[in-house]
Amino acid sequence: MFRERITRNYQSLSPSFKKIADFILTSHQRVAFLSASRLAKHLGVDVATVTRFAQQLGYDGYTQLIREIQEKVLEEMREARAPVTSRLDAAEGPFALTLWRDWANLEKTIKNIPPDQAEAAMEALRSADRIYLVSEGAGAGLAIAIAAYLNMIKPEAYALVKGPFDLALALKDLGPDDLVVGIGFTAYAYAASKALEYAQKAGAKSLGIISQADCPIGAVADILISCSATEEGYLPSMTGIGAILFSLVYTLLLEDSEKYNEALMQFQDAYTDLTAGTARGEEEVVDDLIKHF
Repeated sequence: MFRERITRNYQSLSPSFKKIADFILTSHQRVAFLSASRLAKHLGVDVATVTRFAQQLGYDGYTQLIREIQEKVLEEMREARAPVTSRLDAAEGPFALTLWRDWANLEKTIKNIPPDQAEAAMEALRSADRIYLVSEGAGAGLAIAIAAYLNMIKPEAYALVKGPFDLALALKDLGPDDLVVGIGFTAYAYAASKALEYAQKAGAKSLGIISQADCPIGAVADILISCSATEEGYLPSMTGIGAILFSLVYTLLLEDSEKYNEALMQFQDAYTDLTAGTARGEEEVVDDLIKHF
């Protein structure tokens, strides 16, 4: 699929090729109706550059690439229901508009993830002895939350979000039965991409979940899932990546519901013991805080 090919090769593309790649990723429905010469004119590049770009991705030429894009657009048109554009136009204020944009991005994400890629990610999580979720910045919170969910059926699931020292300490004995998951929103996911490179060197499996083609994780992950992020504005949305991660983990929990229920009972027993049978009330917490000031 053209999206995955672009993402896989993005880091090695020249500036002119990246210009074409970015336009295809954000405006593939417009590209579907452009010849090589019209696309070249629109982007201010040579026609030969457009042809070489398609060949760089592994296509025979632009014709083969555009046919794949056109097939994707036709598929989207067939599957379309209530048009998202009408919801965006009817949004009352910037808050509602942002929510509807995220809705639209989530719809794109669902349609653009190949089923075989999702199953490959599921199998990697399912079969791993140890799972390391690596992220930084905004993705750190997601990594911690997903590791906590996984701990219910995968005791050795860890969130690594602090830096190279902690990464080296945790990953020093990686093996073929381990999985490193890199989570990245932007081009600055350097630590996660290096962790995935190290995983490959150690013979471990790697899974990348990203929201932008320029994220370096896309070039090194064995298994890659990319989602649509907000196209306008300065902040990439976490909705798509969060939904992907939750869906993967929730599916695992459903598959092993007996183990999950057993772990939940053990957790509840442990929590009851640790809190002496009852959770502390608000007044008790406030009193303890006052004692420390």
